Amino acid sequence: MDSWQLKPVGTVHCGIRERKQMPVWGVPASVEIFPEFEPALHRIEKHSHIWVFGWLNQGREERDVLQVTPRGVDDRGPGGLHGVFAVRSPARPNPVGLTAARVLRRDGRWLHLDRLDFLDGTPVIDIKPYFINRDLIFSANGRQVGKPRSREDLRESLLIQAVQFHGERKPDLELGVRILEHYRAVFHDLNDPGDWRIVLPLSRPVLCDAFMGMTRVTPGRGTLVFGSGPAVRINGEAEYEPRPEMPADILSAADEDLFDFRRLAG
Repeated sequence: MDSWQLKPVGTVHCGIRERKQMPVWGVPASVEIFPEFEPALHRIEKHSHIWVFGWLNQGREERDVLQVTPRGVDDRGPGGLHGVFAVRSPARPNPVGLTAARVLRRDGRWLHLDRLDFLDGTPVIDIKPYFINRDLIFSANGRQVGKPRSREDLRESLLIQAVQFHGERKPDLELGVRILEHYRAVFHDLNDPGDWRIVLPLSRPVLCDAFMGMTRVTPGRGTLVFGSGPAVRINGEAEYEPRPEMPADILSAADEDLFDFRRLAG
């Protein structure tokens, strides 16, 4: 147990080479598996998503760092510190990175993925399938770590969460993203309030999927209530009534072109 050996099985290819340039959710990327490990990819097509384990060799000098201030945390003093086991920082005793990614296609030894947050050239030390019957914990909870830098960053994050739940982008999915983005910007300075009670129109199931994916509300826990009218109500604070006609580009449209907004009494 005095020594360990890790053998890279592949390498990451993407357009980002500097850590500060990497978006929070990563970028489109490919993993090249080395020839001697190609047989290990046999029947990888059974799985839509995989876990990619990377060796974050760009952070060798940070292996003795045990507490960091995560991205998006304004308090740069002791109050903003988090233990590295509580965040996804690349600074950690053993710099192992873990990211779930959707497999777009396989070309021989190459796996083309929707996005990874590993830098170009990162050694890949293992790949495991994402098991839908083991790895999905929809009821999991966690307090927000760091604040989104802008409404655009929040929008991207919410969209990814909604698509991961529903499976594909649709107009009502994007509408749900814009409604929740507006609510968090107006009432919570972009932050996640943590507790939700949302009323959604039963007649718009894709919109309901969007909110379930973004906030993890469910009717069984009483955090999601289905209403007969067209309005979306959030935490007794805000009501949104979608416009009858949606613009072609919902994600970039003005708020007033998407919905009528009303503050509720509380």
